[in-house]
Amino acid sequence: MTRSRSTAAGSPGFTLLELMLSLSLGALLFALMLRLIGADLQLGRAMALRLSESSRQRRSLELIREELGSAHGWMVDPPVSNRWPCRMNGRRPVLAIATQQADAQARADRAIVYSVGSAPDAIWRGEVLMRCGPAYSLDGVPNLRGAFQNRVLLDALPNDIGSGFTARPHPQWPVLQLEVEQQLPSSSGAPRSLRSRLAA
Repeated sequence: MTRSRSTAAGSPGFTLLELMLSLSLGALLFALMLRLIGADLQLGRAMALRLSESSRQRRSLELIREELGSAHGWMVDPPVSNRWPCRMNGRRPVLAIATQQADAQARADRAIVYSVGSAPDAIWRGEVLMRCGPAYSLDGVPNLRGAFQNRVLLDALPNDIGSGFTARPHPQWPVLQLEVEQQLPSSSGAPRSLRSRLAA
């Protein structure tokens, strides 16, 4: 008598088609998770950039407010003076701050000048806000007897004339309204505006 081996009709296991479908579904879920993680990282980078630039904007406006607090006078949108210690190189002066009592109009060679215009080097993004002024000592006091130099405070300013950095006298009080604006990339790739304001 011979015995024949027979397999049970309901034996456990997967067919090749079921394995292929489960692998495809797993790969699709894995790709979706990677895409979500990538979008989350990109959003995190954009938020970190906005926080960093917002902090730089506030520090720049605080610096200007401190210099206005110890100034002998100031002029908004001044004409270019050939006596200023730094050349404008085509940049538009927005605010000139007098550091000497005899120069209340901030026209002499010791005036601190804030200007907006093209970047001095390709490392900067777009238009820049520059400060022509003295360096600060270790105790946080400007060295008015030292050399005045141009320094970039902020970059990525919009190219529109009259934007980027503005200083306007308040209509009712003897203070200046300062505003700075930058065009920063967003997670979608389109530039987004970031603004800070301060009364000085």
